[in-house]
Amino acid sequence: MIIKEQDRYFIMQATLKFSITNPGGEVMVAGDGNGMIEAETMIIAPKDGEPRSFSLREVGNIAESEYRIKIVLANGDNLLLSNMGYKYEDFLRNLIQARNELSLKDLLMEEKLRKQGIKADFAFIDAREQRQVGGKSEVRLYETAMVIMPERSDLVRVPYSELLTCKADALKVVALLESGGKIEFTRLGRDLEPFQKAIVDSITELSVRVQDMLKDVYPESDPNAILKASQFMKDGKAAKRSDLENACPGLWSRLEMKISGLGIGEEYAFLASKSKVAGVRIGMKRTLAGETKKDYIWFLAPIYPKGASRSGNAIAFEATSGEEEGRATYFFRMIGRKDYSQMVDPSILDPMAETALMETAKGLLAINFRREPIYLPNESLYSPEYTRYRYSIMRIPELRLLRERFIGRVVHSSIEQWKLDVDALLDFNVSQDSDAQRWNKSE
Repeated sequence: MIIKEQDRYFIMQATLKFSITNPGGEVMVAGDGNGMIEAETMIIAPKDGEPRSFSLREVGNIAESEYRIKIVLANGDNLLLSNMGYKYEDFLRNLIQARNELSLKDLLMEEKLRKQGIKADFAFIDAREQRQVGGKSEVRLYETAMVIMPERSDLVRVPYSELLTCKADALKVVALLESGGKIEFTRLGRDLEPFQKAIVDSITELSVRVQDMLKDVYPESDPNAILKASQFMKDGKAAKRSDLENACPGLWSRLEMKISGLGIGEEYAFLASKSKVAGVRIGMKRTLAGETKKDYIWFLAPIYPKGASRSGNAIAFEATSGEEEGRATYFFRMIGRKDYSQMVDPSILDPMAETALMETAKGLLAINFRREPIYLPNESLYSPEYTRYRYSIMRIPELRLLRERFIGRVVHSSIEQWKLDVDALLDFNVSQDSDAQRWNKSE
């Protein structure tokens, strides 16, 4: 129920007791008052004193115990709410729901919503059959992902590319994950069969889109080989050469031709020459249904010692859709600069490079290849046009990791100047002791 009060609309309000303590445990303020929840804000209005407004984006964690709600704020303070009586459950549920709705914006989700309002109990069960999290929820289906909105915890986004299949029986729907775990949905009522079918249709649509994309790249290939190869490139995932060549011989060279055709062939060849060929990854993504068909191709190249060379400690990221656009190559550290400088045996970097590649690829997919939240300096995040990124960074651990490892970007001008700048960035990276130092051309 929406409550209107003096031209403000509250989702929920309740009388309560509150206290605010600093990170050291010192009580800063406490008393009786009213708690009010708006779409993006929670207000605590003491009986005596000025009201305090808290952006729901400032809420780092919400925990509940013995009819008390403990909220950890972004600045480290703790807000404790209690004595709400029969309104406790509703207040908690509405608080978490409002925060999750806001999180959808901050998690950089700009996809079309296909289905919502699906009420279900859910449970995440790991590969060892251990229940990890669960409870009552609303499930929403978007074009590339399922979003679970729990009543008592943070939302969970599950890309369809991470689902192997989805099955149903008379009582439940079970979505099997690539990780070996699963998600069980129960108490679906009449939504059980339509819900399961909608998930299967979404998985199928993504798979078909990838296969069509690969067929366009390699039209004379065997359809069964394309099907196998598509499993490594679902929804834009970056694949390594050995996997694609084993699945569909000749596909890798066609992808390299595609890269050249979209105008970054020289950049690819230059970065691949500095990398170990087996480490290069290529990914492709096609625009969503209803949009003009456009292929987006990208690659990652790990750059680290060859022979006696000590250059590198970097992963290069390059992407294009072939359109005329300002482009840049982005570089991320593989490991800490101090650890890299003290490395005695370069061969042990191979597994480290593999891990760094996987983490970088996962991060880029998590933010749908947006660049600004990666390279913007901290001070820019307080500008009104970039505020949403500041909260996205708080909520997306993969984005935080990309920012921590970001070395710098090399803007494309002439190919000759670009190569010189790439070499300058790589030299800068191995000459620094602090991981916090970023390269830019003026330096």
